[in-house]
Amino acid sequence: MIRKLTVSDNEEVMALLKPEATLNLFIIGDIENFGYESDVQDLWGEFDSSGKLHALLLRFDTFFLPYSKDANFDAKAFSEIIAKHDTYEVSGISRVTKELEPFLPELAEKRQDTYFCECEHVNRISVNQDVIVRTAVAEDVAPIINMRKHIKEFGSRDENEELIIRQIEKGVKRIYYIEQDQEVVAVAETSAENSFSAMITGVATSDGYRQRGFASTLLKKLCCDVLAEGKKPCLFYDNPVAGEIYHRLGFEHTGDFVMYK
Repeated sequence: MIRKLTVSDNEEVMALLKPEATLNLFIIGDIENFGYESDVQDLWGEFDSSGKLHALLLRFDTFFLPYSKDANFDAKAFSEIIAKHDTYEVSGISRVTKELEPFLPELAEKRQDTYFCECEHVNRISVNQDVIVRTAVAEDVAPIINMRKHIKEFGSRDENEELIIRQIEKGVKRIYYIEQDQEVVAVAETSAENSFSAMITGVATSDGYRQRGFASTLLKKLCCDVLAEGKKPCLFYDNPVAGEIYHRLGFEHTGDFVMYK
């Protein structure tokens, strides 16, 4: 049986998610920060014949994240829920998301396999001492979005300015950036911050400002600040050049994560 989840299900939801808490940080973070009755997200749960929660599906804006402790869940029903939405992106642990592919054929063409990494401590690396790292507030979001539209690695990514501002104001996202010539030229941010972890995302440097250590400078400060709050920085990547920076900084590969964009 599949039904909408409510706050009364929270204890059982967390019991399902926490054995793989780091890989589920998006789901846990969204539940902690937006709850079960938000206009921006929905949660559905699949219950087995004994009434025990076995799998769940979270929608956050246009993003869907499925989770099950194994591959034995109703992937067809989850896919039907997702397909009812005109626009969607899917991400999650590969053993789970691959079960959706037969029912959402377009996913296979969009599949992007990534490496999932965690950071226990930040290594000593050289950073650019000649730049100021700024923390974004609401009025900085539009220029940051505009800057990332010109980053070819981001493709045709469509960012929701209003939602990003809302996340910053709720403290579930922070964005650090560097300006040069009064323009945003490098950025890094967290997403789905929760009580124990934070996902590092949106790392980008404008073409004309690469090889100056801007990304490393932003990442080091971001990770140090997150760790100082007792949270573990996590990220995923598929770019070998970026991977070298992350591993040099102190990130270690702990799993695999799939995005369909």
